[in-house]
Amino acid sequence: KDTDQIQDEIEKAQTTGVPADKFDYDDDLPGGGQFFCVETGKHFADAKSLADHKKSRYYKRRCKELKEEKYTQEAAEAAAGM
Repeated sequence: KDTDQIQDEIEKAQTTGVPADKFDYDDDLPGGGQFFCVETGKHFADAKSLADHKKSRYYKRRCKELKEEKYTQEAAEAAAGM
C-alpha cells in the first residue's frame, strides 16, 4: 500500500473508533489475520514476528513517512503554478 492509502485508513480508524489492525480470523492470511501492522499494511504469522518487524529499519522509515503531510491535489496544482 502507498503512504496516502495508509494515512486514509488511520484517519478513518480514528474517526470511527474502530481499530484498523483488527481483522476477523481468515485462514488465507498469515497468522489468520490476527497480527497486522497498520503502518506498513502487512500481516505476520505470530506476535514475535510482528514485534521484530516493529524494531526494523523499514518500519521506522514508514512511520516517519506517515508523519509527513499528505500529498494532495491542491499541493500538486500549487507546484504547477495553477
